[in-house]
Amino acid sequence: MSDKHETTDKHGTGCLIIHGFGGNYDEISPLASRLKSRGYKVACPALAGHTGRRGDLKKAGHADWILSAERGLLQLMSRCHTVYIIGFSMGGLIAINLALKYEVAGIVTINTPIHYWDLRKILCNVGRGLTGRGLAPIKRYLRATMKFPLRALLNFRILLGRTRPLVSDITCPVLVTQGLDDDTTRADSARYIYDGVSSKIKQVKFYKNAGHLMLHSPAAGELIRDIEGFISGTRYAPKNVDKCL
Repeated sequence: MSDKHETTDKHGTGCLIIHGFGGNYDEISPLASRLKSRGYKVACPALAGHTGRRGDLKKAGHADWILSAERGLLQLMSRCHTVYIIGFSMGGLIAINLALKYEVAGIVTINTPIHYWDLRKILCNVGRGLTGRGLAPIKRYLRATMKFPLRALLNFRILLGRTRPLVSDITCPVLVTQGLDDDTTRADSARYIYDGVSSKIKQVKFYKNAGHLMLHSPAAGELIRDIEGFISGTRYAPKNVDKCL
């Protein structure tokens, strides 16, 4: 296949990248920058209420989060003939909802929760902090408890509860990625999604030294390459694939 054909096709391919609960563009910026540099059209909508202000997050609900991502998807679809949705954490739940409403070329989930808060890993991280091996995890947990209003947390639970039974309705190509040491999303969430989707083309991969913010971890480079490979591999007449990487 010629380089000219490759470039033309990329310019007709868009990637909607959705950040996580309480997050922002910074969570997904390494992936967005890479895909842009490779010639893809990239959209990274800010979810409703995700301004960094606690009061704004309190005002928006799960339907508003989906709607704000949906607007970004529709804008991207008006510019591209092929669109992939990539969702980080809660963004993966939104990706599943959108993929059932619109025809997309595929979805990628990154540390997307079905089961969340790995208490064992949290306690382990807190223990390391208390013994002088790094206070960063403890500070992150304290910030999280102060950052999220109860209404927002309840809406997250509603979104998760309503999305879980929808997983089996997904038929488009799917790449599921998960950090093995993620203390926010339990690793068995990835297995649930992978086993649950009805897609003929599906892959799952687990990463070491990834944590929750995997795109800012030592595993980021490998993850981004895998996402690029998934998109490239499903753009052209894909074969039936069912594998665990």
